[in-house]
Amino acid sequence: MEEMAPQAGINLMPVTDIGPETAMLLKEKLERNEWVAIVGDRIAVTPQRGGEWRVCWSKFMGQPAPFPQGPFILASILRCPVQLIFALRQQGKLHIHCEPFADPLTLPRAERQAALQHAIDRYAKRLEHYALQSPLDWFNFFDFWQLPDAKEKE
Repeated sequence: MEEMAPQAGINLMPVTDIGPETAMLLKEKLERNEWVAIVGDRIAVTPQRGGEWRVCWSKFMGQPAPFPQGPFILASILRCPVQLIFALRQQGKLHIHCEPFADPLTLPRAERQAALQHAIDRYAKRLEHYALQSPLDWFNFFDFWQLPDAKEKE
């Protein structure tokens, strides 16, 4: 990406394990008014310790699909505004759609799981809306509606 647009000042951080250090780094970036982008439709390639997948299942294109909990939990911890951003090719041009999602995203302790599920359900509906407008811009090389086979990843 830096080769294509060096003036953009994009700092990509591939993250395989998010811990307190990562959250602190992201908080610092937000305090400097930087943007932090996290994909909300990609789950981890391997399950958490103990074999658990940190996902919530939500209806997407008529079927239940797994969505990662991490981006939503992290946004609630960082107490930052959340925007949804979608890039669609329409009539030969790239159109960027940005819409407010939460300011901030809150997951109250007493109802955390229900609030998390509600947030992910809302996200899945917006993703479906844009994916239906331009299906080829949301293309996967895997079965989105299934959890990966952890044994294949070992």
